Amino acid sequence: MNRVQAHPLRVIAVAGALVAVLLAAALTMMLWNDRSSRVEAAQRQSVALANGSDRLLRAQLITLERALRGSANDGREYYRRVPDRAVELLEVSIQGVLERNRDLASITLVGDSGQALSQGHGDPTLRSWVVPTNRVLSGELYIGALEQLPEGAWVVRTALAMQQGQWLLARVRLGMFQDVVSGLDVGKDGVASIGNRYGQLLAHSRNPTTFIGKQLPSPMKILAPSAEIVRQGVVESPTDGQKRIAAVSVPTDYPLTLYTALSYREVMARWYVFLYAAIGIFLLYLAGFAYLLYSLGRSASQEQRLSEELQAGAAELELAHEVGKVGTWSIHGDVPLLDWSLLTQQMLDLPTRASTLEKFLQRVHEEDRAWLRVMLNHARDGKGALNAMFRLHMADGSLRWLSARGERINSPGQPPRLAGAVVDISERVHIEARAQEAERQFRLVFDRNPAPFWIFDLATLRFLEVNQAAIDQYGFSREEFLSMSILDVRPPEDHDAIRRTVLGTASGQPTVLPVHRHKRKDGTLFHVQAHGARLEFDGHDACLVLAEDVSQRLRYEKELAYRASHHAGTGLLTVRGLVEKLDAGTGGYTIAHVQLRGLQMIADTLGREAGEEALRSVAVRLGGLAARHGLLAHQPAEDFVLAIQKPAEVQLALDALLDAVAEPIRGRDTFHQLEARIGVASNPEDGELAEQVLGRAAQAAHAARENGVALARFVPAMAARYTERLQLAGRVHMAIDRNEFDLYFQPIRHAADGNPVALEALLRWPQADGSFIPPADFIQLCEDTGLIIALGRWVLRSAARAQQQLAAAGWGTLPIAVNVSAVQFFNTDLANEFSRVIEEFGLSRGSLHLELTESSLMRNPAQALQTMQRLHERGIHISLDDFGTGFSSMSYLQHLPLDSLKIDRSFVADVETNPRNAAICRALLSLGHSMGLMVIAEGVETEGQHDWLAAHGCDQVQGYLLGRPMPLADVLALLATSRKPD
Repeated sequence: MNRVQAHPLRVIAVAGALVAVLLAAALTMMLWNDRSSRVEAAQRQSVALANGSDRLLRAQLITLERALRGSANDGREYYRRVPDRAVELLEVSIQGVLERNRDLASITLVGDSGQALSQGHGDPTLRSWVVPTNRVLSGELYIGALEQLPEGAWVVRTALAMQQGQWLLARVRLGMFQDVVSGLDVGKDGVASIGNRYGQLLAHSRNPTTFIGKQLPSPMKILAPSAEIVRQGVVESPTDGQKRIAAVSVPTDYPLTLYTALSYREVMARWYVFLYAAIGIFLLYLAGFAYLLYSLGRSASQEQRLSEELQAGAAELELAHEVGKVGTWSIHGDVPLLDWSLLTQQMLDLPTRASTLEKFLQRVHEEDRAWLRVMLNHARDGKGALNAMFRLHMADGSLRWLSARGERINSPGQPPRLAGAVVDISERVHIEARAQEAERQFRLVFDRNPAPFWIFDLATLRFLEVNQAAIDQYGFSREEFLSMSILDVRPPEDHDAIRRTVLGTASGQPTVLPVHRHKRKDGTLFHVQAHGARLEFDGHDACLVLAEDVSQRLRYEKELAYRASHHAGTGLLTVRGLVEKLDAGTGGYTIAHVQLRGLQMIADTLGREAGEEALRSVAVRLGGLAARHGLLAHQPAEDFVLAIQKPAEVQLALDALLDAVAEPIRGRDTFHQLEARIGVASNPEDGELAEQVLGRAAQAAHAARENGVALARFVPAMAARYTERLQLAGRVHMAIDRNEFDLYFQPIRHAADGNPVALEALLRWPQADGSFIPPADFIQLCEDTGLIIALGRWVLRSAARAQQQLAAAGWGTLPIAVNVSAVQFFNTDLANEFSRVIEEFGLSRGSLHLELTESSLMRNPAQALQTMQRLHERGIHISLDDFGTGFSSMSYLQHLPLDSLKIDRSFVADVETNPRNAAICRALLSLGHSMGLMVIAEGVETEGQHDWLAAHGCDQVQGYLLGRPMPLADVLALLATSRKPD
């Protein structure tokens, strides 16, 4: 009896062990295949990254070559026109290129041996690296090895031939190459780098300061150039020992190497999850199998039901395999019920596995529903098989074509049912429809081509055949055409050129001929672009010609040329068009550069239509001056340039110009007073070329704005001053890179008890001699040059680092407030920058505050509101700084998601003795509290000011009385004396 019972258990045990072996093998194979797939996918991604960085680097190199080629063209022109001053003028042109291209450290004119012919340093090794293997993109630019500047920065030497015996030697900052690799998504531990054929690294995504300028680490080697990106598979880095999946691009057309690699550990992270899951599945199987042996008796019914489901699934799967992607269905019951297989449900995006027949028919296209119902009824009655092709409405609104076949099935002991299969034939139907449409269109083009074409004999030049479009275009009948030669449709003066062209048409390849004039039957002429190809036609050596009427295109090109040199909105010359006209003239002119501030504000405030109307009004007013005195150009968005071409009328024209810009602009219902600043420069006193004179007039206009005068004439000192500004901008750029700035912190305290509630981060720039460059000397410059964005990011990260140190010292609840420039606020994704910094440094919600001035918000209130809402959603506390000094709109202010207002120090001064300041402060306190905002007073320097503010309900105070700006270490020491940390 025991043997009889043990036998099925033994069979099950053996089968279970076999299944365990197979499961282990299957899991192992699945894991191995998944690992291979992940490695291959990562390899493809590294190849794609290398390919993408190659395209970016090519674009950078093309831009660099264009900049140097422009200087070379200027240099050649200077040597041709004014050889005695060519070097001087070229240096000025080079300075302009350097100003526009921050990636260029210097450009020097050198001879063949590398000696410097202009300001700057030459390169005695020039001839050793200006070789074909170092040429970029088969162009005129060559790339050499790295060079370290005296200040320690690394640059790449590049050279471009200007003319015989002269080269432009440019030293390119590595930031251009670093930008290429920094933007690549290589993951946390991935690497992207750029090297040259000397084995030097130009850019590195992970640690540029460690690797840039160094030789490739051993055992890495320089690969031979290849048109394809080299897959390196899984390699181990010699620098940090990490395994990475790498790809190398060694282009054949420029001497740089691009290396991209994804971290093997990151790529395989999810694979290890699958590994542990597979182990868990296998262990779970073993446990289940043991439980199965233990509870064999109780699981008999479950095993039977599972067997039936498996058999039904196997039958459906077998049917689907037989017909290929075919679903099954059946209709049964007196009230017809339609059910279908899982494959059918997935294929047709059906919500359930069953439905009434009528409900399903409601999804059938209206034109197919009636006859499909009839065919189904016939098939259910056994009057024939079902074979129907119909359209079905999908859940997303689209239509699909289905082909359904079925027969009535009579099973013993069961009611009859209609069963069959269904196939989605939408793609086949669409392909057939497209093929039919393509054939119809081809026939239409072939039989009724609207483009004129003809065939003529190459020996006699007589027409052999023409189409109807040619007959309509030229006005000759077909009989007239066939009695003529091609000379009859061309003016007599073109006959010799026609014969030369025909003699040259011997290759048989399609040829695009120059634009010529053709003649119609009525004698009118028009321009034709002919396309010809030699062929054999009816025993003749002939030529097929397609005659394209390009008269309208030529008119359009002329219009485009006009638009290229004229502003579309005003019809005035562009600055480039003005420069070309002035340089083509005889010289002796004066340029007035007019900066009109307020035009853009009209458009932003009253709408684009009002802004364009104001712009046209200004253009008409200044255009009248130009009609009397010279030329006028518009430089979007708010600048105009008046070229006074009559020397005797310069002062008269300038006086008229001042009167014109001083008069308000009349709108539909308003007057607009624009703020005008005019800069004046003359030719040839201030420059030989119009571009130079225009630039110096613009410098004078900037000087007029800074000095608060209406008009300023250019003097050389202006150029020197702006040169100093550019040099200071360069110092700021290097100071950011070298981390030379410091953050000082000033405490903000409760007005009532003096406890610290926050710190305000203040930027300081210490110098080697112990002095500081005041922020007023460089902040505005940074805003003008865009450096404020990089500087603002540095301040944000430094403040977050300081907050991290505060938390480590037990002051984690003390937030740090950061001032943000309007340029950074409106031109960066500020909300995401705050979120990234908070996440990177592990800061708590509300640990960083943001301070903005009200005048900056009013530049674009709508955008400001959107950005502030995103910041508020991320828990960023927002303060309105210098409140009361700007021109706020209460209608906007009431909707802004603010947390606090900061009363400007100018109102706090003498608040306890000055009734005017006291009244202003009471009003601001009342306004802030009525809006539910916290009010902070700045510039508190005396006990009297502090007592007055505390007595009148001011929430928080800040100033020298309560603590001067100081380094973080001093702040921590000060906090330790005020109260115990959290």
